[in-house]
Amino acid sequence: MSLRIFLCLLSFVALLCPAQNENIATPKMVVMITVDQLRSDFMHEFSSLYTETGFKRLLDGGRYYTNGYYAFESIDRASAVATLTTGTNPYVNGIVSSRWLDRSSLRLVDCTEDNAHKGLNTVDAASPSKLKAISLSDEMKRATRGKSIVCAVAHERDAAVLSAGHAADVVLWKNDETGAWSSSSYYGNFPAWATAKNKEYAAAKKVWTPTFPTEIYENFGEAAPEPFKYLFDSKTPVSDYKTSACVNDEITDMAVACLYGQNMGLDDIPDYLAVTYYAGNYKGAPMDDRPIEVQDIYSKLDGNISDLLGELDKRVGLKNVLVCLSSTGYVVEGETNDSIYKIPSGLVHIDRVAALLDVYLGAIFGKAKYVEQYYNSQIYLNRKLIEQMQLDKLDVISHAVEFLLAVDGVEDVFTIYRLGGMLSPELQYVKNGYNASCSGDIWLRLMPGWHMAKHAASASNLVRRGAVNFPMAIYGPGVKKQVIEEATPVNVLVPELARLLRVRCPNDNSMRIFR
Repeated sequence: MSLRIFLCLLSFVALLCPAQNENIATPKMVVMITVDQLRSDFMHEFSSLYTETGFKRLLDGGRYYTNGYYAFESIDRASAVATLTTGTNPYVNGIVSSRWLDRSSLRLVDCTEDNAHKGLNTVDAASPSKLKAISLSDEMKRATRGKSIVCAVAHERDAAVLSAGHAADVVLWKNDETGAWSSSSYYGNFPAWATAKNKEYAAAKKVWTPTFPTEIYENFGEAAPEPFKYLFDSKTPVSDYKTSACVNDEITDMAVACLYGQNMGLDDIPDYLAVTYYAGNYKGAPMDDRPIEVQDIYSKLDGNISDLLGELDKRVGLKNVLVCLSSTGYVVEGETNDSIYKIPSGLVHIDRVAALLDVYLGAIFGKAKYVEQYYNSQIYLNRKLIEQMQLDKLDVISHAVEFLLAVDGVEDVFTIYRLGGMLSPELQYVKNGYNASCSGDIWLRLMPGWHMAKHAASASNLVRRGAVNFPMAIYGPGVKKQVIEEATPVNVLVPELARLLRVRCPNDNSMRIFR
């Protein structure tokens, strides 16, 4: 054999066996850190408040995506977490939002409600039954024949349940009524260590004050900010507490307790811990002026992440832990008066629009109730009535679209008929957020600056919700330090984590990364 042929064969063998050369061990744990409403601009603006062992450790020490985004419209916490968990968009995973209209009962249903299972420390029954796609943690369970330990801790039920997948061992969230940590019988008995923690928290006094002297915080051209002090007791609404920095302290403590209580990371079988934090403003107040409260939330959150990483290092060794940081990709902005800045804006009253649409369709097809229900920007038509009247559904929808396009503040109108077949990138973006089992027949896109007015069926008193760019990071064994500045969808995270964990990518994921 000639020397040239021998060298070619040697090179070919080396290409076939890169893992042997790298000799990188499979991580003992993967930790998914999702921060509700984390945004890139605030991350950079408040960076002077950070330590070297929190955000900076993850962003500077691993693969840092500076410009993450979700490839669908109308993002909220539930649809974002489901996408992060499965690597698929709502069109596939079935979670289009936190709540939607159930056609059979004409009532709003929560994305995690499931009356087949009893709530533990809560009256709310829950399970991931509405999540249609398989998650990364599910694949870990399958790959290890159920031996991987899967746990999730979050301030809200939807984030906890959806971040854990279908086969979790422990899932915990804060009860909206009592503030106690809660779960569902779907996951078995409530852990004894979590019961002990509930007793500890019930007796603790919770006070939130600024971490630094007020002159340390940015004032953005205004007078120096005033210090604040918030006391949280039994009289304080739990919803207020969940938007404070104190809730992140408790989430960190609970996640660490879970790490030890469930004996995670002690063997070579990889375990999965999902932790969801909060980074919106206190009580959902407007953030245009970067108030001191939101700055302090970011500062304390950096400390929370530092503490969590420190405990992971002590317990497992960070060299054995794969950490993923991401965001829910939206921000609740509160109510602001854009007209004072001469910015085009306005309100669309979906209840009035639906009533007028009924009148319009009645004038064409005969008087009847064509709109069965509406929710947020979606309209559900009375399909049974249309069938009984022997009307062409496409004809009815076409006339409805014609009417709705003439409504002030409506930029575009979408239907499933329009989103069939080969689509432009923009229309595919719209379709990604649709799911036939729970989306309306018609949904509206509003003009920039316009938003839906509050109505009886609205999910929240906060009527403005906008998408934002956010940082993503993967840190741990097998991850080279790298900065990626191109806009990157969150769908890339799950396939990459699966590769590093040496487990199969979740179903229907690899074909739909950018779809």
